[in-house]
Amino acid sequence: MKKYTLVTMMAVLLVAMLSCEDELTTIPKDTITDQGITFSANEMEMYANQFYTSLPGTMAAWAWESDAASDNNVPASFTSYPLAFGTQTIPASGGGWNWGNIRNVNFFLDNISVSEAPQSAQDKYMGEILFFKAFFYFDLMKRFGDLPWLSTTLDVDSPELFEGRLSRSVVADSILSVLNRSIEKLPTKTQTQEGRIHRDVALLFKARVALYEGTWEKYHAGTPFEGDGRDVNRFFVQARDAAEEVMEGGYTLYNDFSHPEIPNGFSYWRLFSTPSSEISGISEVLLAREYSADLDLIYWGQQIRTSGGPNGQGISKSLVDAYLCDDGLPISVSPEYMGDETLEDVTTNRDPRLKMTVSTPGMPIKISNGVVDRYELPFLTLNPWPNTTGYQIYKWLSPFIATEDASGNNTSNAVPLFRYAEALLIAAEAHEELGTCTQAVLDRTINLLRDRAGVPHLNAVVGFTDPNWNFPELSPLMNEIRRERRVELAFEGFRTDDLYRWAATDLIRAPRLGSKLEQWRDRPFEPAYDVDEVSPRVENVDGYISPLLQTFGEGEVGFDPSKNYLAPLPVDQLTLNPNLKQNPGY
Repeated sequence: MKKYTLVTMMAVLLVAMLSCEDELTTIPKDTITDQGITFSANEMEMYANQFYTSLPGTMAAWAWESDAASDNNVPASFTSYPLAFGTQTIPASGGGWNWGNIRNVNFFLDNISVSEAPQSAQDKYMGEILFFKAFFYFDLMKRFGDLPWLSTTLDVDSPELFEGRLSRSVVADSILSVLNRSIEKLPTKTQTQEGRIHRDVALLFKARVALYEGTWEKYHAGTPFEGDGRDVNRFFVQARDAAEEVMEGGYTLYNDFSHPEIPNGFSYWRLFSTPSSEISGISEVLLAREYSADLDLIYWGQQIRTSGGPNGQGISKSLVDAYLCDDGLPISVSPEYMGDETLEDVTTNRDPRLKMTVSTPGMPIKISNGVVDRYELPFLTLNPWPNTTGYQIYKWLSPFIATEDASGNNTSNAVPLFRYAEALLIAAEAHEELGTCTQAVLDRTINLLRDRAGVPHLNAVVGFTDPNWNFPELSPLMNEIRRERRVELAFEGFRTDDLYRWAATDLIRAPRLGSKLEQWRDRPFEPAYDVDEVSPRVENVDGYISPLLQTFGEGEVGFDPSKNYLAPLPVDQLTLNPNLKQNPGY
């Protein structure tokens, strides 16, 4: 294997270089400029390579952090998440209003006609570039809503630079149209190089985009954030059909992991702690980001083991409470629920995915040369709190320490980016939005996930009422479908987007709580830690850890639903183009 480096090929009139220490191991080393380019197969591959670093990277940088603005997580500081906590200000410039990637993909699309490469190569890289155009546009649409649509490469005096924004409905339709073209061009997974975009990745992304926009426009209808009022079912139909096409692709859920130190059935957990060298053998994973210790392409993997997760965060009580008991009932009605006085109680008789997500006493956190270090206590400390809630993440932790890294500081585990489970969840939700979610649909979607976890099946007639359903205005079945999505995809980068597309203001604003503080009394901590000393600062009236108590008191966080569903446009862009209008509330 070779060590790979990416070099960005920029559009005409732009000269730049992009290098990255942290990239897919499948990308070759080479350099190229836009001068004299012929769009040979090798040049097209290098051009496409630059965009792969835009895909999510390590657990610390993506999966955990992306949920930090949601009710799954409790950060020690809210300043890094200004929309969710209501502190967003209007930037003078920047603020995510960045169109460089769109310009670069358009340059490729405008100029590929000069290529004399075989048509199969042209189609492959055209498909990849179209995927990335949709990927970049979707990211901008989620952040800003209405957008200009740029179909071609622009220069500094192009009149399109001074046009206004199109309705997000039109933008979403355009993104889906681009993805349709991508799907037509891309090869199948077996026909392309490992680690590259293929047809089923584009299909799953299409399902993701369509479900997002359909639910956004449905649940934001009548607000300043709505679409153009057209029938949103067109999005749900596309989400359903694309997800089901993925489901017909022969993928299966990973369910064959066992280890003497890890309980049977932990194959779900193993998905997120699999070495890159083994990830290609897991059918469930459509696309992963791969790393290699041999190539010095690794990421910092010690944080879960030694500090409970990156950047002073912790799993929320809200997420822990969402897991069903092992009888298939929620904690509010199940006789199996042991209560939450201790970590041991709260994880007993529960959906096994809870113990695969939250660290529990006795689970291995480091296995090296036959020596097993087991989890005992959360890494709670006062200044700062590496773990803020007492609920410490176990998902994404690999206790298996390679001999070349006996300290366990680093990891070359793969990061799954697109997996079959998401297609199952999208299909179920889209069916329920369309009013067609039957028992047969559940049995080939959500109940496959429950079979792997060892949880009783979900019935179309749910059969119980949970007084703590997050969405009491919706059907019991929709509540359970959304619960399943939350549990299955926890800390994979979906929850914040889900809350925003569902217009779930109450959940975004709810106080962020952790475990019962009293259970940590008289436990030894390093550095020394005294429950009585810290309780006035972080203990709410019911005895739960509330890391943001000093900031928000016992009430809701500062999210403002009149504006914080979207980010503001920067001042300089509004000045340069008077046809751009600011987002609501700013």
